[in-house]
Amino acid sequence: MDRTRQRELQAEHADAVAHWSLVRDVLIAGGLVGTLGACAMAALALLLGGITQGDLWYAPRLVGGVVFRDAPVGTAAVVLGFALHFATAGGLATAFAMLVPRGGSAMTAMMLGLLAGLTLQAVMPVLVVPWAAPPLERAGPPIAAFLLLHLVFGACLGVLTPVRKALLLLDAKRRGVRALPEPPH
Repeated sequence: MDRTRQRELQAEHADAVAHWSLVRDVLIAGGLVGTLGACAMAALALLLGGITQGDLWYAPRLVGGVVFRDAPVGTAAVVLGFALHFATAGGLATAFAMLVPRGGSAMTAMMLGLLAGLTLQAVMPVLVVPWAAPPLERAGPPIAAFLLLHLVFGACLGVLTPVRKALLLLDAKRRGVRALPEPPH
């Protein structure tokens, strides 16, 4: 196949890639950004729990209090806390990816992400923690630590634009390779 025909095929598929895709631009991008945000928050929460409480697993155990209402102890509470934390972060980041328009600048996404983090800070301690995680409510979540954790999550949401661009390039490469005909045997 000559190079001209190969470029024509790639241009055809570039148009298909350039269109908005729910899977690529929202679900995958939101899931990746949410996982990044959850990892950053978890690492910081583990560090803060180790420093302030002398217990590395303090924060995930309190998050596990969503199910273990009385006294979240043991490995099950920690694992459940991490699972709930990552699922919530993924869902929130996917909703963020649905709301943020494609094609914006990375700075816009960063500012919107920080705004989302501040919104979470305003909503979580007042409306969610009291009914969702009684052990966390009883522990009296330190507002400064919550603010720091939510701002870190919001900053991670800000990498949505570069993640979308990387996924777009990968999709274009994938479609370009698939557009080539089978080699003769």
